[in-house]
Amino acid sequence: MGRGVARRLRALLKDKRGTYELVQFALLVPIFVIILYGSFEMLKLISIRQSLDAGTYQAARYLSVYHRSYVDQSFNRPSVDDRQRAERLIWESLLANPFVPEDGPIYVVVRYFNRDNQEILSPIDFPCPEIPHNRSLLDDPNMFFTVRTQMTLPWRASVLGLSLGSVTLTSAHSSFVDCGPWYPWPGPTNTPVPTPTP
Repeated sequence: MGRGVARRLRALLKDKRGTYELVQFALLVPIFVIILYGSFEMLKLISIRQSLDAGTYQAARYLSVYHRSYVDQSFNRPSVDDRQRAERLIWESLLANPFVPEDGPIYVVVRYFNRDNQEILSPIDFPCPEIPHNRSLLDDPNMFFTVRTQMTLPWRASVLGLSLGSVTLTSAHSSFVDCGPWYPWPGPTNTPVPTPTP
């Protein structure tokens, strides 16, 4: 029985069929695994970037509507910190992403810029009711603002086996201060005329 096994083993070693396929498989599997792992890392980065982008958009929209001059006759908001609420929208959007660790250190910087690209404290201090009605809001550089958010990932990213080091994702959204229904004053509207039917 030992001679039969040895004979089969020698025959298997002499048989060259399938050698090229085995070599191709051995060369391609590591490349495929690297590409697969890199695509997962890219998916994670893109997902976090989308969450950062969504949160920055929500913050810009929130600051566009709610600011110091947002006063309703029945609702005055002097004790509300709108800047803090807007930045909380960014954090909530990031923490809703499954790839962002809830307990890990996350470094997020939120900065505000006016139309002339000068950094401002916050767009909530824009004085809407104090603007004369004959002055165009488009002349004021603080009417338009940009919310820029930077997030440094708490881990080192690597794609396709190459270390990217520390990755910082950025997002920016521009908006304008919505001064409410009182400005600009609506002009006269044309009365609609029904189209005659044939």
